[in-house]
Amino acid sequence: MNKFHQPAGLGRDENAIEWAARKLYTLLGFGALPLLIGHLLWRGFRQPAYRQHWAERFLGLARASELPVGVAFGEVPNRQVLWIHAVSVGETRAAMPLVIRWLEKGENFRVVLTHTTPTGRETGADIFSRWRSSNSAGRDPLIQRYLPYDFPWANSAFLSWASPTLGVLMETELWPNLLAQAQRRDIAVVLINARLSPRSARRLSQFSWLARPAVARLTGIAAQTESDAQGFLRMGDSTPRVEVVGNMKFDVEIPKESAHLGERWRTVFPGRRIWLAASTRDDEEAEILGAWKRARSGQQIESRDLLVIVPRHPQRFERVARLISDAGLISLRRQALDTITQDRSTNAIEVLLGDSLGDMFAYLCFSDLVLMGGSIPALGGQNPIEACAVGRPVFFGPNMFNFQQIARLLRESGAGCEVSNYGEWITRGIVLLGDSQALEQRSQASREFARHHRGATSRTDEFLTTILRAGH
Repeated sequence: MNKFHQPAGLGRDENAIEWAARKLYTLLGFGALPLLIGHLLWRGFRQPAYRQHWAERFLGLARASELPVGVAFGEVPNRQVLWIHAVSVGETRAAMPLVIRWLEKGENFRVVLTHTTPTGRETGADIFSRWRSSNSAGRDPLIQRYLPYDFPWANSAFLSWASPTLGVLMETELWPNLLAQAQRRDIAVVLINARLSPRSARRLSQFSWLARPAVARLTGIAAQTESDAQGFLRMGDSTPRVEVVGNMKFDVEIPKESAHLGERWRTVFPGRRIWLAASTRDDEEAEILGAWKRARSGQQIESRDLLVIVPRHPQRFERVARLISDAGLISLRRQALDTITQDRSTNAIEVLLGDSLGDMFAYLCFSDLVLMGGSIPALGGQNPIEACAVGRPVFFGPNMFNFQQIARLLRESGAGCEVSNYGEWITRGIVLLGDSQALEQRSQASREFARHHRGATSRTDEFLTTILRAGH
């Protein structure tokens, strides 16, 4: 494939059809406003952060104390404002090296970082706290916002306020009205870390009347794999320039404080074998706990085995705590780890509930092996790259369709193992934990797998720089 594929553009008839399709899309969205508001209110009961910043979500408005980014930044020659949209936690962590590279270029560079979920916003606030420390309102090098819902008025207000030099969307975020408004303002927007799972490809095909013009408005696509790139190119001659750069999530850095925290937890549970079920979803915890109890009854699981469950969504923490209680297992919650020390009482703990945000690397460093949540039920799985970076043997189910290529590469490299159910995870895990040499080989394979695929952030940065130099 050529490094860049120049778009042919939409014809006059196609533009007319796209305009009508987008109007219909907007009308349907406007009609769904009561459902959207109800959804936020319902989520807000379980996660209060959903009840905040509605002016940003629905109107694209800044806070009263915030000047437009361009005004707050001042009339500085060659100023550059990068707007990057990172939906939730995974995308925010993946964007971290790129954002830091941009900010470290100098005082003429700023970032507007947008999110969709409160957990993504909280993660960003934690990761980039040192870039948000100035005393002047609106003058920090990095500003966080919610990306407004895809209504023309909200997108117009947001883009007028942000005034980005370049817009960056991550993975599969294609919003027709947003891209139309950006094009109207001559703002280049690119899709980075772009991927097309079979499910996403089917969805885009079903809504090609909206998806194809949206893709055509992108200035470029930095795809994770050749397969992803070909999927976008199959959308037609109007597809913009495409380049395969790899997956930025491989460039994640292990925070030193997380590694130290995981090591400290080890001192609380000396001699224990730590089994981590990471990013669990949709009550799959009940089945994990059931399999754990059956293995214990069959004397497969020993008293030194400790199960750690980390739910993906914080609004489910209490629900999972009840599931553990109903299973009749002795448990401990994350908050207690801040003050607890090793004593006889910790020897009796059977399950640790990881009910905290921002601690995933600590849980990984604490563990001996990892099961990726959402991969045994048909939920698409979760990103196993962080577990590999820490050097943990990774287990996953047959439904990793959101990470299909990574799952295949994990199997081929020996860094990962596919299991069909939770009982098989326990059976295979016991065999692995009982063979120190095999455990070390699997751990080394995981580290090598993560190391081998690094470098996408540098290639993505070069991709963006090329677009900026070309004047898009």
